[in-house]
Amino acid sequence: MFKRSVTFVTCDDSDLAEQATKWGNLHEFGDMAWLPEQRKVIYRKDDRVAITSAGDGLNNYIAFRSNPTAALMAARVTEELLEKNASASARCKAAHKMVSSFETVAYGFTNNGHLFTGYPVVGFQHRIQASSACVGSPEDMLLTSCPWDPRTRGLHFYSNAYSIALSKVSAFIADMKQLRERNPLAFCGIDAKMGMLLRYVKASSAYLGKSEDSIDFDITYYRSYTRGEPSPHSDVLDELQQMALRKYGAIPHWGKNRNFAFEGAIDKYPKADKFLEVKGRYDADGIFSSEWSDQVLGISGSPIIVEKGCAIEGLCICSEHLHCAPEKGYYCRPGKVYTEARVVTKKLCPMRCCFFIEMAVV
Repeated sequence: MFKRSVTFVTCDDSDLAEQATKWGNLHEFGDMAWLPEQRKVIYRKDDRVAITSAGDGLNNYIAFRSNPTAALMAARVTEELLEKNASASARCKAAHKMVSSFETVAYGFTNNGHLFTGYPVVGFQHRIQASSACVGSPEDMLLTSCPWDPRTRGLHFYSNAYSIALSKVSAFIADMKQLRERNPLAFCGIDAKMGMLLRYVKASSAYLGKSEDSIDFDITYYRSYTRGEPSPHSDVLDELQQMALRKYGAIPHWGKNRNFAFEGAIDKYPKADKFLEVKGRYDADGIFSSEWSDQVLGISGSPIIVEKGCAIEGLCICSEHLHCAPEKGYYCRPGKVYTEARVVTKKLCPMRCCFFIEMAVV
């Protein structure tokens, strides 16, 4: 048992590329949340302190609490309306308001389990490390529910995460800033989910461990309940992920990614052959395997599914327009900064041109 001291500090992102490479060495449990459109970074100063330090702080993160189900469903409807607004200005205003409200209440941290009276928040490790209010949610016939409860049409989102070697992080952040400058409003969807979380991962000798000290970039963003429904700014999200995976050799998170991210992922682990040898020895009959695990581990098959609209669902990287949604005005185009990327882009064209494109698709 030990205690931790937590303080959140918000700064502009002008020196993020430099700070990212050293913040993890300054604070034992430090991380960062980057709000690209707002050009801000929320730095978490989080360190081990003496067990005698005063405080019984609690991490009760706002987004991980149960809420009235009706309110969650209403929030989702609002989010869908904002997402369909291609100008994104309303989406950005909503993101600014939400970030401000989270900051005002210290993101749900309290000094004594009930009230926030100021930083630092000092508390025992098991009360600071994770927020688990939803675990104890009441069974009240869904009058309340956790935001991700699949039984309700509440919040619905994608979560992409990938680790980039610390030596490459500064260049990756610089590229992301270039992309941000091309279309700042396209990043409001990321800000609306409290930004891009940057967490530190130590190098490990484990067979599927990271071979270098790395930063894990965790991005959460809107996802439609309707299969194949395009997002106005999906091109930016597609380019970010392809840039990370292909240009910077990122290693995808095993649980937080779309299909295309896992193509060839196992080859990024120098000791993958040793892992597969041990796996085969302990599970010779494949009891703990599945078609999906065989695909992502490169044993048999492929996680890529090529079909109409596959790029919208992240089942493939588009190579032709039919992989997008040309009938809705979304086509396969090169990335803006990482031009080797192929992304789903909303293309505005003259009415005469669009007519012939739509006729060709039909």
